[in-house]
Amino acid sequence: MLARRHEFLREGLSMVPPAASDCASAPVAVWDVFLSYSRTDADKARSLARALRSRGLRVFLDDMAVDDFASITASISDALARSKVLLALYSADYPRRRACQWELTYAYLAGQRKGDPRSRVLVINPERSVDHVQPVELRDARHWNWPTVPDALRRLAEQVAAHVTGVESPLGSVGLPATGSEAASTPWLPAPARSGSVRFTDRLAEQWRIHSALVRHRAPLVAQPGSGSGRTAQLRGMPGIGKSVLAQEYALRFGSAYPGGVYWFDLHRTQSSLPTTAMEVYAEQVAVVCHALGVDHTDGTSLVRLLSRLAIHLGEHGMPCLWVVDGVPDGLNQEELQLLHGPHLLASTLLTTRSFRYGSSAEAIDVPPLSDADGYRLITARRTPGSDVEKATALALVHDVGGHPHALDLLSDLADTSDFSGLRNRLHAAGTDILVSPGPPLARSSTPEHTRIALAATLLTRPLSGKGPVDDVLRFFALASPTPLSQTVLENAVASVDPYDPWEAGPAVSDALATLLGSGALLPDPIVPRSWTVHALLARAVRRHDEDTARQEDLRQVLLHTLAAPLTRTSGDSLPPRPAPMPFPPLDLPRSGPGPVERAAAFDLQVELVTRVGVQPLGPEDGSLREALTSLHSLFATTREVLHRVAAESPPPLVIPRIAFVLANQHLRPFLATWHSALRRHEDTCPPGRSALEHEQLWSRAADMRAQLADLREPLTSTAEELAALCGIDLLHPAGPENK
Repeated sequence: MLARRHEFLREGLSMVPPAASDCASAPVAVWDVFLSYSRTDADKARSLARALRSRGLRVFLDDMAVDDFASITASISDALARSKVLLALYSADYPRRRACQWELTYAYLAGQRKGDPRSRVLVINPERSVDHVQPVELRDARHWNWPTVPDALRRLAEQVAAHVTGVESPLGSVGLPATGSEAASTPWLPAPARSGSVRFTDRLAEQWRIHSALVRHRAPLVAQPGSGSGRTAQLRGMPGIGKSVLAQEYALRFGSAYPGGVYWFDLHRTQSSLPTTAMEVYAEQVAVVCHALGVDHTDGTSLVRLLSRLAIHLGEHGMPCLWVVDGVPDGLNQEELQLLHGPHLLASTLLTTRSFRYGSSAEAIDVPPLSDADGYRLITARRTPGSDVEKATALALVHDVGGHPHALDLLSDLADTSDFSGLRNRLHAAGTDILVSPGPPLARSSTPEHTRIALAATLLTRPLSGKGPVDDVLRFFALASPTPLSQTVLENAVASVDPYDPWEAGPAVSDALATLLGSGALLPDPIVPRSWTVHALLARAVRRHDEDTARQEDLRQVLLHTLAAPLTRTSGDSLPPRPAPMPFPPLDLPRSGPGPVERAAAFDLQVELVTRVGVQPLGPEDGSLREALTSLHSLFATTREVLHRVAAESPPPLVIPRIAFVLANQHLRPFLATWHSALRRHEDTCPPGRSALEHEQLWSRAADMRAQLADLREPLTSTAEELAALCGIDLLHPAGPENK
């Protein structure tokens, strides 16, 4: 609850400040200042109001009781409309109060219609930092620190009075509806209008980021690096993270900025269909809008023509509108994406999607999991923890589901009949999954069990049952969660399991990552480039609902071996450390000696090894580094083929598997993992008309790679000598030391 006190109230909406003697005998038509504050700052607000009134300003100060999850009352709405400026006492607690944000939004939009929100919103910041101030435009505006001495408070009041002198009309004169009634005054098509969620946690920063992205072209107040030019934005995130509800809340709270209406197109039912189906559904909904507006929508009219006719209609009415396309599926091409944008420059476009592959189509706003504070507030909405242990357990549940709003909503309902400790045990227990959506709230009591949808079903786009690269890479991420995995680690792991050949690992992992990014499954690691993780709930869904548990166990063992290996790790384009030399235990041949098949395999592998660049020296300016990498990489295929042949035809004990393992995993893999991706990034920058070899010679890291390639010669030569001892034929020293 947001507790405030009415300091003045006369005849309903006619308010007179008792300290303003010049207007004490008549109702106030216009307030100079609407003082907006959080209840935790009530003492500061009262002292500030007294200082402002001492300068002759008419100040509205309210401390009615306002539900923190409600809009503001009609009396406050009226006072806002009658006020010239809003003065926000913007403490750290201010953005957490929903009523404060309604007030701020109203004043901000009014100022924006006049051309500059900073003319109608003044900020006093009692905190040392400005990071809590939203939107970012207000951080750039002039704001005052909280005065610590009486003279400073007096000077602040004088500055506010000087600013108000230059403001002639009240906020309501710009034609905005009363705050909190945007949903009723802004038309929605296709009907019915979305209603948001009573349990929505404000996501204040994201809402202001949306607004800044969509209307930046109207009043470009702040230059933001990497931001777009306005009119378009996309909300990205995993299923259930709250993209649609966030878009709804934005449309409700900021609806007055779009008097031309909100156009909402829902493509969610096409998520599992072909991308072309999404465009067909979109065309149907556009036709419905045309019908509602009286725009010609003759059957068979193409989507392009429908949008062209809508553009004419919007242009004739000349009012800004909001164009929302909810649930954009992965796989659309650029032409199709362009058709999803509003058809006129008056339309600001907001897309929601799981895909992380549409970054160039609109300014991206990633929807994160809820913070600990918001998650705790949501999970305890129906049951208040009775002890410190229960509080800690409730917070642990927030961490268990990674701040996922949908999961927390389900757990909140379950907590109504269960203590938090028991609920956490049920969450992690084997058997029936408790994270199940029981249908719409009004029908929950009558929802049949078989129609309920497990949350895991919305997170897993398809059952995990096979050995495809996408399924296997997703399994690796789930097994490693919450530890991020780099592309290099994934390639090393995939190259070590059937049915993949080592040279197939790179393309297979790249394709799998692209698919998972398109489905919203991966979360980029904020520290290590080209590394990702998966959300805790998705990892849980994979572990609980994988139909091939034996495959999952095989991959678990491979992943542990891969992570335990001393692989070289890189950081950007900085010079990677050289692999530490590995101890080579003496070769312990069986007394009876190797069999003919093993000796032949050792000879074949030695032939392949001694002819490679790793053993044969490469001059400082000779040859191609790409060809050297390709040559060494092909040894993986030869090694695997040799091992398969020996295992099928020779009885144990065998020596060559140990030699082959050391060759592949301790010598070749660290070098290739380090330099393959580094060289590939350089090759991608090759301009047209320049040969690949010439571009390679201009690479600043070529000398470093050649140095490490030279360092590789000693261990590879040692391996070749072991193979020579095993097969009895030394290809490196054909004459033999005894014949010299």
